[in-house]
Amino acid sequence: VVERVLRGFMRCGLVEHGFARLWCPRCRTSMLCPFSCRGRNFCPSCEKKKQLLWAEWLHNEVLAPVPHRHLVLTMPRLLRGIFRKRRELLLDLSQCAAEALAEYMRRQLAAEARPGIVVSVTTAGDLIQWHPHAHLLLSDGTFSDDGSFHPLQAWDGEAVMKLFRERLLAHLIERHAISQELAHKLLSWRHPGFSAYIGEPIPAEDNKTIEDVASYLVKAPLSLKKLVYLDGQEAVVYRSKMNPALGRNFEAMDPLEWLARLADHIPDPGRHRTSAYGYYANRARGARAKVKAHLETAPAEAPKKRRCSSNWARLIAKVYQADPLTCRTCGGPLQIVAYIHDQLTIKTILDHLGRAPPEIERPPPQVRYVP
Repeated sequence: VVERVLRGFMRCGLVEHGFARLWCPRCRTSMLCPFSCRGRNFCPSCEKKKQLLWAEWLHNEVLAPVPHRHLVLTMPRLLRGIFRKRRELLLDLSQCAAEALAEYMRRQLAAEARPGIVVSVTTAGDLIQWHPHAHLLLSDGTFSDDGSFHPLQAWDGEAVMKLFRERLLAHLIERHAISQELAHKLLSWRHPGFSAYIGEPIPAEDNKTIEDVASYLVKAPLSLKKLVYLDGQEAVVYRSKMNPALGRNFEAMDPLEWLARLADHIPDPGRHRTSAYGYYANRARGARAKVKAHLETAPAEAPKKRRCSSNWARLIAKVYQADPLTCRTCGGPLQIVAYIHDQLTIKTILDHLGRAPPEIERPPPQVRYVP
C-alpha cells in the first residue's frame, strides 16, 4: 500500500497520466482537468478535499444540534514506539479515549446518560515525527434515552487525563504490550507524560467552527507550505512551530529519510482513522433512524439510480476558490465530454495541443571492455 500511495502521489495532477476533457459550448473552448491520486493520508491536495467532504457529512448526518468541544489526549514518548510496531493498538487508543470521556461524563451527570463522541487517531506530530495521539469532537453534555440533552457545566482536565491513563495502561497490559512493572513506573512519575487538552465550547449554531474543527481532526500530516527542498545539498527541510523537546522549529532530513518518515503515517488497508462512540455510534444512529422511519407515514420513495458524484468540482472550488466547471474565457458553464485514460490517446492530444512533457534524458550506455 505504501508503494501504491507514493507512486500515485507522483502522478497526481499531471495531465500526462490522464484527464477529463472539458468543453464550453458558448465560446467553444476546450480545457483539460487532470486526475488526482486520492491517496490515503499523504497527498495534501487530495486529503484537503476529503477533509471538507467528511466534515460536511459529519455535521449534517452525525452531530446533534448541541454544543461541542474539541479535546486532545496524548501519551508519553516511552509508549509511542509500541504503537509504531503494533499498528492494531491504534484502535485501542481510540477506544480508551472514548471510554475515558464517557466514564468522566457519567460520573459528572447521570449513569444512564451517554455522550456523543467522535475520535480520530493521528500519528504525526508537527515535524512529521511519530506521535500517536487522539483528537476528539464530543458533545458538551450527555443524552438520555429519550433524546434530551444534559449539558456539562465544568470540566476537569486532570481527572480526564487520569482516566485516560488508567484505561490505556490497562489495555496495553491486557494486550501484552507492556509489563506490570512498566505500568507501575509510569504511574509513579511526578510528571506522568499524559496530557488532556480541553477546548472551549462550540455553540450549536456556529456551523463554520464545527466544520473547521472536524476538518482538523483528519488533516494530512504533510503541509507543502512548510516544506523546502535544498537541491544542491540534497536535503529536505521541514519547518513548523518551536518544538520544546528538540529545541528547534525545523527538521533537516535526507530525501529518502523524509519519504520513510512520511510512509509511517499511511494507514494500513482496511484500518479506519475515525470512529464514533456513544450517542453518535453507527448502531445508535441506525436505531434512531429505524424509529423515525416507523413513525413517518409518508410512502417511501423508490431508490434512485446512483450517479457519479459531482462533489469533486464543488470541493475544488471550496479549496482553491476557483470553480473548475466555469470557463475562464467567457464565464460560461463547462461540460465534461470525455475521460481520457489511454496512454496513446493522451500522447496524441498533448502533442496536438503542444503540452507534451519533455522527454527524460537517458544516460549514455555503459561501455564494457572484454579482455
